[in-house]
Amino acid sequence: MSTLLITGANRGLGLEFAQRYQDDGWRILALCRNHSDELRALEAVGNVRVLLGDLSDGTCLQKFASELSGEHIDVLINNAGVMGDSNFHQGGGERQSLVDFDRDEWRKVFEINLFTPVQVISLFSEHLSDNAKVVTISSDMGSISGNQSGGWFAYRASKAAVNSLMKSVAISLTKRGIPAVALHPGWVRTEMGGPDAHIDTETSVKGMMKIINNLSMQQSGGFFAYDGSVLPY
Repeated sequence: MSTLLITGANRGLGLEFAQRYQDDGWRILALCRNHSDELRALEAVGNVRVLLGDLSDGTCLQKFASELSGEHIDVLINNAGVMGDSNFHQGGGERQSLVDFDRDEWRKVFEINLFTPVQVISLFSEHLSDNAKVVTISSDMGSISGNQSGGWFAYRASKAAVNSLMKSVAISLTKRGIPAVALHPGWVRTEMGGPDAHIDTETSVKGMMKIINNLSMQQSGGFFAYDGSVLPY
C-alpha cells in the first residue's frame, strides 16, 4: 500500500487530498495542528493516522518524525499554509503593505509557509521511497516576475522563498531520482481563499494529483499551476 504524508489535512485542500488519496487505496499520515469532524470521518473509514501538534514548533515536528520512524513515504505534500492575520476576503492585504510592517506577523507567516516545509522535508527525507515525490503547495503570488499588483508583502515573500527552497530540494534529490516541485492550487474556495474564489477544492486537487501522478525527473524543480501550466519564478 502506498503512503501519503501531508500537513494541514484537517480542512480545505489538505482534507481534499487526504480523501482522494484514501479513495485511491492509499494510507494517509496526516500532520495537523487541529482535528476536524471531516478528518475523523476519514479515520473511521480506515488507513488514516492523524498526528496532532503545532506545525510551527520544530520540537513537535521532530516528535512526529520519531513516532513515524520506519514509515516509508511515497508522496510528501507540504500543504499547511497561512496568509497572516487576515485572508483574501478579510482585507488582509492592508496588513501587509509598505507602511504597515509587523515583524511578529511576518515571523508567523514564514514559520508555517517556509520553515515548516524545510523541516518536514529534512526530517522525512530518509523516509522517502525509491519512487517518492515531494510537493509543496505554493502560490502564483510567490512568482517574482509575475507580480504585477504588489501588496501582501509577507505572504508573497514567503511563497517566493518556498519556491526557491523547492528548486534546491529538487537538486539535492536528483541523485536519488526523486522529483520535487512547487504547485499553485489556483484561487480556491476555502477558508483562506474565501467564497468569491474561482474554483472549488475538488477541481484544484484533481488537477494537482494529475500532475503528481505523472511527475518525472524532467519536471523536477518546476513551478506548476493546478491545470498543468508552467509558472515563472
